[in-house]
Amino acid sequence: MHDPNTAPPPPGRPHWGAGAVALLVIGLLILIPSGLCTGIFGVGALYDMITSSSSEGFSILAEALLFGGIPIAIGGLLVFAGFRMRKRA
Repeated sequence: MHDPNTAPPPPGRPHWGAGAVALLVIGLLILIPSGLCTGIFGVGALYDMITSSSSEGFSILAEALLFGGIPIAIGGLLVFAGFRMRKRA
């Protein structure tokens, strides 16, 4: 039984389990390429919006965010879940 006069042991450093590592790696494999691709198309669309008077840039930006936002969100959630699964020793 726990003695009420003693302090609880300090929490240890978090340890990476196999599931946490798998979620982190899979999340990064989804997040990095989709983020780079969406970013490249987004920057190109912003450049087109600044330099051109047509509304093509806005439609390209909307498409980039629509098609790239979903994989970015999934990858980000997997990375977040991987960090949350770490176990305290």
